[in-house]
Amino acid sequence: MLSSRIYDRVLIALKNKRLFIAAEIPHAARKAVHQLGTRVFDNFGDVRSVKATNIHITLKFLGNIFTDNIDLISDAISSAAASFNNFSFEIDGKIDAFPNKKRARTVFSSIGEGKHELKLLYLGLEESLQRACRQFGVKAGSNDFIAHITIARVRHPGDITYPIKEAGAIPPIRIDCRNIALFESILDHGGVRYIKLREFSLK
Repeated sequence: MLSSRIYDRVLIALKNKRLFIAAEIPHAARKAVHQLGTRVFDNFGDVRSVKATNIHITLKFLGNIFTDNIDLISDAISSAAASFNNFSFEIDGKIDAFPNKKRARTVFSSIGEGKHELKLLYLGLEESLQRACRQFGVKAGSNDFIAHITIARVRHPGDITYPIKEAGAIPPIRIDCRNIALFESILDHGGVRYIKLREFSLK
């Protein structure tokens, strides 16, 4: 039999979901970005690439949220989305890294035109979520938000300047942002997978 402590942990896990808010990327664009990332890392070890199906722009990571609070969070997201005009943004076709290319940990495809609108959308979500949900642990984010598309994570910081230069770039891709979505992140034997729970239209 399970001990009471283990049982409590299992029960908590079942009642919580690991959530984030994102702007979705169309299939063709996800494929193009993923292929660019593959060109960079074909000969670069110690890298965990993001699956093409998982590519998106994270607007807000919420963390572990009690399932009973998802409706309240959804209302806050809906309120922010409904006050924001739809817009377009551009994947500029280039690759960069956090904290920098010399000591890369997170590798991403950068956003050109539309990055300002994505930041404003993020700030609107922050304000709405903090107003409605602070009492149950939705942490405030940073004002230093940089819109990007994560394509890989490097297990140990490394210099990827040369692989990026060799890989080149892809033509810019323009995307219409008419809605955002709430996703659940699930880790299982096949790796991380994302399930879209709800979708919210911009005005």
